[in-house]
Amino acid sequence: MKALCTLPAAALALGALARPFTPEDLVETTRLSGHAVISPDGTSVAFVQTRYSIEKKRQFSQLVVQALGDHLQIDSPVMAIDFSKDARPNPPHSPITAESEDIASKHRLEPSQPVWLSSEELGFVATDAKTQQSTVYSVHNTGKHWSKPRAVFTAPVPISSVQYNAVSNTLVFIADVYNGTTTLDETAELDVADQERADTAQVFDELWVRHWDSFVTPKLPQIYAVPLRFHSSNTKPKHAAKNIIKDSGDGRLEAADSFVISPNGQSVVFVAKRPGRDYAWRTTSYVYVADIDGSSATPINANGRGASSSPVFNSDGSRIAYVQMASPTYEADRNQVHIYNVEDKTTIDVATDWDRSPSELLWADDNTLLAAYNEYGRNKLAKIDIASGAVTPIVEEHSVGSMQRVPHSNDLLISYSALDSPTDLYTVSIDDGSTKQVTQLNPQLGSSVFLSAPEDVVFEGAEGSSIHGFLLRPPNFDARQTYPLAYVIHGGPQGSFTDAWSTRWNLNIFAAAGFVTVALDFEGSTGYGQNFTDAIRNQWGGKPFVSLMRSLDQLLDSHPYIDRNRLTALGASYGGYQINWINAHSTAFKALVNHDGMFSTVSTYYSTDELYFPETEFEGAPFDEHARANYEKWSPERNVHKWKTPTLVVHSEKDYRLVVSEGLSTFTALRRQGVPARFVYFPDENHWVLKPANSLRWHHEVLGWITQWTRKDADGVMDTSQAKFVVQAENLN
Repeated sequence: MKALCTLPAAALALGALARPFTPEDLVETTRLSGHAVISPDGTSVAFVQTRYSIEKKRQFSQLVVQALGDHLQIDSPVMAIDFSKDARPNPPHSPITAESEDIASKHRLEPSQPVWLSSEELGFVATDAKTQQSTVYSVHNTGKHWSKPRAVFTAPVPISSVQYNAVSNTLVFIADVYNGTTTLDETAELDVADQERADTAQVFDELWVRHWDSFVTPKLPQIYAVPLRFHSSNTKPKHAAKNIIKDSGDGRLEAADSFVISPNGQSVVFVAKRPGRDYAWRTTSYVYVADIDGSSATPINANGRGASSSPVFNSDGSRIAYVQMASPTYEADRNQVHIYNVEDKTTIDVATDWDRSPSELLWADDNTLLAAYNEYGRNKLAKIDIASGAVTPIVEEHSVGSMQRVPHSNDLLISYSALDSPTDLYTVSIDDGSTKQVTQLNPQLGSSVFLSAPEDVVFEGAEGSSIHGFLLRPPNFDARQTYPLAYVIHGGPQGSFTDAWSTRWNLNIFAAAGFVTVALDFEGSTGYGQNFTDAIRNQWGGKPFVSLMRSLDQLLDSHPYIDRNRLTALGASYGGYQINWINAHSTAFKALVNHDGMFSTVSTYYSTDELYFPETEFEGAPFDEHARANYEKWSPERNVHKWKTPTLVVHSEKDYRLVVSEGLSTFTALRRQGVPARFVYFPDENHWVLKPANSLRWHHEVLGWITQWTRKDADGVMDTSQAKFVVQAENLN
């Protein structure tokens, strides 16, 4: 597998005209939105791409069609639909003019969820921002251009995960509907009634009350199917959409956000949780098969205990591969591969000795599965022989994202990226792993912008563990000079720093700002075997902290160009917890950044959404006598009197995983004790800062903070007087 080739070779070495990568560059990158879809004849791929303009404060979206095959034309994608909107939270009112009306008429449809209705007819979804109605439109390839959109099907409520099966001529999608309703119109009517209420109370009798960034409503995601009727002039539904999973026998299911239609179009396989009062403290979910006519929905792994995911039919629909965890309370347990025989209703386990946790499966052929998995800082792709369980890697470098089969070929279409290369689409041969680039979404990041190539580093951690990670050097690097350090700590904690592009915590941003940037996978990280992942349980401030600090000592000893007096550490979520822990247990750092971190393990338990997480990590609930001691032992709040290091605290209002009071408490403890601190609050973000303008502000605040506390003046004396971030075009001396 060759290295990524998205960027010109000149970008890999800083030339005379190359400049550092900036937050503005990151925010304005073109991004894939949702999944790409391949035409039935395998000759084209359609996707939605988005781009934000800082100058115009607008978000641009395009529905794009790109050629596949032997003669790729990455420089000439076809824009089927073009749309833009004001991206400000509260855009000022603008008077309507003839020009603005013309723009609105041309760009009234915001495309999403492309779906091929035939090799010449492409569908997409547009949801009206005012009415919340979703319409599936189609455009036709005339040979010279794409036709104007025409409506195929309209739902009175928002819909998602739209798919189409040509064998049964059926459109299938997910819609959130009220329990007890039978039609989408009933849900739309209840929505109107809810908006007309005089009061705003929401009442709950069971957990959970809210999840991720939203309060739980009386609605549940359900799968709907609607047959389509094709005519020479138009395509229309035969009858109203029907809920095909409501008659499961297990009560009203909560379907996951994806499903797969069988090859013959007569059934759908999906993952769902059963109704119950234990939603918040159990991860158990099941793989169901539902008849397309809604006559039944039956679980195929009714005796399973953990979370299920990634069900997929083989080519004739006779078998279903899926993964499931063993533990009913542990979200980071190992995914075990299973195959279910539809006819005789038997299940076999595959590759049981493989100590990795595949996240997605596909069928290569009747004897071979394809699996995406995380290993050693890469998101890899491998073949699994069903009979023997032998695993053969296909893609071992950088990171594979989504994947799907290319019809009439032995290729996959994958999204693919690296720490120094933004996400693009590639085809990869299942036979030999050879790749071909399909898209070039960000040609502006060429020879004029420097992106630092990551270097693998390995240190010895707690109890002799092996700690792997990446190091990125600043632009114009000179080993004779010294540089400040950005020591970045990942969240999860069951996650990993992978060789993948990210629009959040992009390591190249810190390197471009003049910092040697290091990110390590400590105990709890994924991709190094299940025992390493499990090693953080009831060890939150133990083994990971020891490994991080021992690795830091080895890093400084082996890299003399890192200035020991200009060290910073940054982390989010668990990384934010670790920042608070470091503040009480180390004086090595000049500045810290805590994004959406944990202040108190006890208060977090009672305010978070997914209780199975702390109950697993701390071996029970804090009202259990034994577990209470664990919560107290690892709570940063117990050691705030030791905090001395200047800290930037970032938190958002809609973060229901670690609520905003955790950030406020951290800031209060710092300032009440006179420790320099700054609190950055986003009222409209969740656990992640996603809105482009907010992301830009986040980067300037974070880079400004670590630059302020590590800056030297012309005489080489530390100068913390300037807080404003300045792009480091030259070495810090």
